[in-house]
Amino acid sequence: MTRTRARLVTLLGLLVALVGLTGYWLSKDVKRGTLTDEQRRLLDIEEDEFHASFIVAGRDILYANEGAEPIYRQDGTIIGWRPINGYSSSQGANTDTILYVAIRGDDITLVALPRDLWQEDLGYRLNLVYGKRGGEGLRSRVEAILGVPVDYYAIIKLDIFQNIVDALGGVEIDVPYDMDYDDNVGGVHIHFEAGPRHMDGEDASLFIRYRQSLRGDIDRIDNVKRLAYAMLQRLKEMNVRAVTLVPSLLDTYLSDVETNASPALVRQLATRLPNLRLVTTATLPVEEGTTASGAQVVFSDPVTVNEFMAQTFDGVARDFSEPPEVGLLVTDRSGIAGLGQVYVDAIVAQGVPAELVTLREDDQVEPGPTRLFATLDAWTDADYYAELLHAGKQQVARLSPYAGRAVNLELVLGADAGERVDHRTAVTASAAR
Repeated sequence: MTRTRARLVTLLGLLVALVGLTGYWLSKDVKRGTLTDEQRRLLDIEEDEFHASFIVAGRDILYANEGAEPIYRQDGTIIGWRPINGYSSSQGANTDTILYVAIRGDDITLVALPRDLWQEDLGYRLNLVYGKRGGEGLRSRVEAILGVPVDYYAIIKLDIFQNIVDALGGVEIDVPYDMDYDDNVGGVHIHFEAGPRHMDGEDASLFIRYRQSLRGDIDRIDNVKRLAYAMLQRLKEMNVRAVTLVPSLLDTYLSDVETNASPALVRQLATRLPNLRLVTTATLPVEEGTTASGAQVVFSDPVTVNEFMAQTFDGVARDFSEPPEVGLLVTDRSGIAGLGQVYVDAIVAQGVPAELVTLREDDQVEPGPTRLFATLDAWTDADYYAELLHAGKQQVARLSPYAGRAVNLELVLGADAGERVDHRTAVTASAAR
């Protein structure tokens, strides 16, 4: 391969790995999300302004071996373990790095999501979503977390960074603190002093895998953003304007990328590439906590995330104090006659228009707790009712229509519904009316 051709492949690979730009303009096989007026105000996007968004996730390195043998000190004490036939692979099912990337005009905004972000309705961390639900499942999950549409996903192997950085001739990174870590089983040895450093591909891959700092995964996310910025800066130093993009060259790196985006209109992308700039990097705000089983995880709050998105994009945060303009189906499976009407009356009394609330009485008794079920379109709308009723919410692909109307949000009253109100007095009053 000639030097010129190799450079073309390298630049294209960087686009795919860094921000999933392959085919981000328009794609015949992907229906891009439509922003509501509320979401446009949140992201500060004009109606005729170009906007594209995607989730870029790096597959975790998978380590395995056929066993390990002890390493003894002279006095017989075991001081370590030596793997037997150990190996590593970039084909891990978990996602080590999860980034939301948005392009507004020529501005790139990058938001990192912690891998340990707990998904209450799923019962596992965010980094497990890809392995269990695939790229499309991860894309829709990030939509639910951020409350805005995500057009594309790009799942990459982390070792692609090593290949691309090497092809770029290395990058300049200011190491924020001393890094010292040894994992003999995994064959990982990281030793960097704080300060400016020219990194080759191997150094860069180790740099973004280091998480033995005070803030652990949060600091590692910041380092991923540092590498992304360094790679983009290196790309800008090259003569990008002279590059003629040839779609056939994309095959070199697409084997390392799983994406729903096609390389359509890449010539338009080539003309716009020199003007793209990384203007904002941020990390989703979270709170540390534990699950019911005692696992250490982090949680996100929808109201806090909404305010964070508005601040990050210089937009206007959504007002969660006002009821959403979406229909709510209340399905009474509490086993207490008349309790469903009590809930409907209480919801209407809070200012929700009566025409938006429909009651369905069901003879089936729900043994579980009272819950909100929401489709992706109504996921953020469910936050109002979750706060109002102190009920958990769960995302579903679809809800069955009722009374000839589509349903995107459903409150199912479970066995605990009677304990949530003084149902004896309330049911009697409701029956009297």
